[in-house]
Amino acid sequence: MLWVSMFVFSVQSSCKAYEYMGYIMEKEQSYRDAALNYEMAWKYGNQTNPTIGYKLAFNYLKAKRYVDAIDICHKVLDAHPNYPKMRKDILDKARAALRS
Repeated sequence: MLWVSMFVFSVQSSCKAYEYMGYIMEKEQSYRDAALNYEMAWKYGNQTNPTIGYKLAFNYLKAKRYVDAIDICHKVLDAHPNYPKMRKDILDKARAALRS
């Protein structure tokens, strides 16, 4: 039982570590690297944390990965339909960028 709790702690720590690295890369305006780190945080967080999903979609948008940004927006909005700013800040902009 101890190894199970240690594994869970390790996964949670990995999720947070990737989230922090994503934050650092985002602040350095390295959106592709930020997206890679947020992808890992999203994966280790079982794709359930809407804040990480928002940050991932935002960095996809900044890295001009519009389809990926839209996909993450849909996943977050399916689970959290009223998640603040997701639709206006990311989804609508990604769709507009695809049309242009």
